[in-house]
Amino acid sequence: MAALESQRALLGDAVVDVAVAGLQAQWKALQAMSAAATAEAEPAQALRLVSILFLDVVGSTSLSQLLDPEEIHTVMDGALARFAGIVQAHGGRVLQYAGDNLLAGFGAGEVHEDDAERAVRCGLALLADGRRVGQEVQALHGHGGFDVRVGIHSGGVLLGGGVDAEGTIRGNAVNIAARMEQSAAPGTLRVSVDTYRLVQGRFDVQEGQSLRIKGIDAPMLTYRVERERPRSAQAVR
Repeated sequence: MAALESQRALLGDAVVDVAVAGLQAQWKALQAMSAAATAEAEPAQALRLVSILFLDVVGSTSLSQLLDPEEIHTVMDGALARFAGIVQAHGGRVLQYAGDNLLAGFGAGEVHEDDAERAVRCGLALLADGRRVGQEVQALHGHGGFDVRVGIHSGGVLLGGGVDAEGTIRGNAVNIAARMEQSAAPGTLRVSVDTYRLVQGRFDVQEGQSLRIKGIDAPMLTYRVERERPRSAQAVR
């Protein structure tokens, strides 16, 4: 454009004005495309109410001492793939894998009004499948210690952003969910009082211990979920 302006006396105003206008239009179009590409490259962050589920495989360390690396790899990858399928079948989304555990969110992708119920129902299904995997490991490898434990908490989190945008989830709610899982006995499902309030009357539960959780002043009441109630016995909310 600067070169055209310098030739205005030679080319004439009309020719230069038309040429400059065309170049300016192209420049604006390129700027718009660049802005759109930048927006796509920087994933949006969103605040969501999510029911966070942690699952941990119990007995994987002792199993790894019994099996060859290839065998333990096959067992663990197969089990986690099965567990991920159960999460997806209940409308959840697996966000992270770490060794012998997984982190899933209900409400992190598609949002449902019953996300907390879906998470708890999924937790029970994971316990049942964990028992089945344990029986298979016992039959194939003679090891009887394979099991899973699950913890769930519902709370506000920040999704997206960071290096792993698809799996990034931040907030103290994640720490609370992890604490639910860590304090659960093998083969059991522990939920926080916040999750319990969202599913009250839908499941048979046993009031559990109150836990001290970093970042929370008062101990948090927890519940052990036993089973889903028959529809006819569920409380109407």
